[in-house]
Amino acid sequence: MAEYKQIHKVEVEKKPFKLTKKMIALLVIAIVLVVGVITAYIVTADKDGYTSSVKDGSTEVISGDVSVTKKGLYEYLLDNYGANEVLNEAYNKITAKEITDQDAIDAKVKEQKNRYAEYSGSFETYAKNQGYSNAKAFEKEVVVPEAKSELLEEKYLDTEFNDVCKKYNVSYLKIVEYSKESDALKALKTVTNADAMTALMNANSSTDLGFVCSKSSTTTVDKKIIKALSKFTSLKTDGVYKEAVKLSTGKYAVVYVYNTDKNAQKNDIVENLLNLGDVKTDIESYYLKKYKFTVEDKKVKKQIKKISSKYVD
Repeated sequence: MAEYKQIHKVEVEKKPFKLTKKMIALLVIAIVLVVGVITAYIVTADKDGYTSSVKDGSTEVISGDVSVTKKGLYEYLLDNYGANEVLNEAYNKITAKEITDQDAIDAKVKEQKNRYAEYSGSFETYAKNQGYSNAKAFEKEVVVPEAKSELLEEKYLDTEFNDVCKKYNVSYLKIVEYSKESDALKALKTVTNADAMTALMNANSSTDLGFVCSKSSTTTVDKKIIKALSKFTSLKTDGVYKEAVKLSTGKYAVVYVYNTDKNAQKNDIVENLLNLGDVKTDIESYYLKKYKFTVEDKKVKKQIKKISSKYVD
């Protein structure tokens, strides 16, 4: 019978650590590439040891000019993959508790499989290219967890939609640029409605920026526009912003704010938000905290904090 341990009130299956030929081969390659570094690591591993350990740690799995023990290999794997594995295992258990609608899961899995099939001609080919012996194993180990994770993200953004929009200053913007502030102010007065803005855009250098938020790239959106987003989001109805905005280029912009009814654009906004790494981190940290995620091993905890300080206290 499988043994379980409790992590943040999420049951995580405790599996015995097994050294596989693949793991050993990976370590051998690493040693060949950086013998000095690996040797130094194995010598000092005891000082920086983990709370957990592997049975028969002193047993050598590689011997000769460079010797590697089970403990050395175990800690090497923890150093390189431990934090991600702990997070993945915990989060997979959380998604399993939060996402239980099998029809929704099946639909999302089908969508994911079709997406993967586009890359390699078929889902089966893609699975094999990822090192899996068959597509079923890839589906179970990768696609299903991904599908549940995506559904959980959508669930969060559905319930926390207004707060997330406010936090990231979600806006839809159109701008017309002018070299002189006086010209921009003059043009601003002519924008009395959407049609007037369209006419102004057609006659001048203009851009429909579409979805913009505080995490938008400054390569596509001027940083002064991003800085002023909180002012634009204060508009409750579509219309032109009352001032000409000075851009980082020295030019001035007439800014038209549209799609101010965020709920009417919910699907598009959610799709855009899910492309932002910060939003995904917010969602993951929310659920990790909800299930009281804690890490007792100080070294693994430190590694997790390097990924994101939001994941653990």
